[in-house]
Amino acid sequence: MHLLGFQKNVNDKISDFRLVLGDIVNVDSIDNRPLDLLNENISIKASLKLSNLSKEAVNFLKQDKVVAKTLEPNFCHAKSYLFNPDKKDDRNKYFISGSSNLTEAGIGLKQTNNIELNIAETGNNNQYKELVVWFDALWVRPQAHKEKNLGCS
Repeated sequence: MHLLGFQKNVNDKISDFRLVLGDIVNVDSIDNRPLDLLNENISIKASLKLSNLSKEAVNFLKQDKVVAKTLEPNFCHAKSYLFNPDKKDDRNKYFISGSSNLTEAGIGLKQTNNIELNIAETGNNNQYKELVVWFDALWVRPQAHKEKNLGCS
């Protein structure tokens, strides 16, 4: 599941999302670089689908209940997913932490050559509480920005 998986499968079940992402915008990239269908491994059909998926992902991120930050100049490569339902019982909370991205390949729904390792545990575990403290500390760091300045005019 990726952002679109959230949008389609769990968006109506979750009241708010807080995301700390790695730097997803490459300032050094060539502006408005055309997609080279002859030299890249992507079909016209796939590139059009990618465009539509990108628009859906942007719509997900624009929701009032979604707040995303990026760490600058740091790169956040850590993957930790914390789930905190409104229910008071800590056994209903849980986390997933590990090496995989939140993609179909990362969670085992799609074949990949990567070897991933993740652990999961409920919220009545000390590791869950430590991850919440870790995430909250990242969230309030001065380097955690809600807006990205690309330096473009």
